[in-house]
Amino acid sequence: MNRYVFYVLWCDGITITGLLLYTLLLNERFNGSMLAIVISAVSGMIFLVTMTKSLGYFPRKGLPEIFRMFLPAGARISLLIFFSIMTITKGCIMIGYASSFFNLYLTDVNTITIMVFIFLAVSWGATRSSKTILSTLEIVLFICIPLMYYAFTKAIFSQGIEWNSIKAMADYAFIWPKWGTITAANSVFSGFVGLIVFNRVVPSKIKWKFTPIVLIVNLHILVTGLIISIGIHGTYGVGNYIAPTYSALDSIGMMSGLFSRTIMPYFLIVLFLLLVYASVTIHVGLELLKGCFSMKFQNNLRKEQLLSWAICCLFTIVTVIYFSSFNLKQIIYHTVNWLELRFYTEFLMVALVALFAVLKRRRKV
Repeated sequence: MNRYVFYVLWCDGITITGLLLYTLLLNERFNGSMLAIVISAVSGMIFLVTMTKSLGYFPRKGLPEIFRMFLPAGARISLLIFFSIMTITKGCIMIGYASSFFNLYLTDVNTITIMVFIFLAVSWGATRSSKTILSTLEIVLFICIPLMYYAFTKAIFSQGIEWNSIKAMADYAFIWPKWGTITAANSVFSGFVGLIVFNRVVPSKIKWKFTPIVLIVNLHILVTGLIISIGIHGTYGVGNYIAPTYSALDSIGMMSGLFSRTIMPYFLIVLFLLLVYASVTIHVGLELLKGCFSMKFQNNLRKEQLLSWAICCLFTIVTVIYFSSFNLKQIIYHTVNWLELRFYTEFLMVALVALFAVLKRRRKV
């Protein structure tokens, strides 16, 4: 497996877990969220293996090139626009969530101000080349992952964690979850969406022996964060917090170096991961949208950059208006519904690429 493929999958799982899934799954902790994680792991790995195996039949080609081989112009453009909007929206949701959570601690700075500055940095990153983004992703992960493990290790071995509260959750382990909870938990495995563009520069095929590693890597941060939140706040008390994992880490001291609390390095980790994650996600969405245009347009660097910046500005305005119009509780409710639509979208994407791979294989035979 190419290491950059692993980085894309890893970054997606860690970032969406830290910003979104902890809150959503803890809200449903008595309604089957633990079983939802197991079910989502099965469906997520099916999606991942199917997509990577199918992309192996299209070396050095992204989704726009694959669609161009099999679909008429009308269907190709419609699907690419839809997939592009869904992919960019995912990055925008993460930026909005992060800005809202940061504002809980940076009370002197307006949420909109934080959001706009993050969008500026992300838009610049998203308009770079795929190779540049992948190289940046590698550097950021090597910086952030050790700090994240250090923060979580401090939390796991702190005296404030109550293991009886964690053991009590075993009584709810076999409750059948809501469909929305399953689709939300499945998003931890949606990093394969980035491969539909990065397949142009790196081979996306994953050997079977690496599949368990990808599964463990995507799940262990999720499970660790849930354990810390429940262990620090208690089985019922964890429901009293808007961002329970942030609050749990904020209660743990770190008498080392520049930081006095574990939450401070964790904030930096989340910020760096968010910037590179959103850049990757929006870059993928922009590349899908560019695939709607002719090759002559795509080879014109100036027009391509103008289109990319125009799309980023449009989504920035829409995101700022949306997060200014609703409170966090309403946004979480909308996000659960959006994650369900994302599941169906990714299912359609995987099914189409798998179908075209079968057609290409038959043509060769």
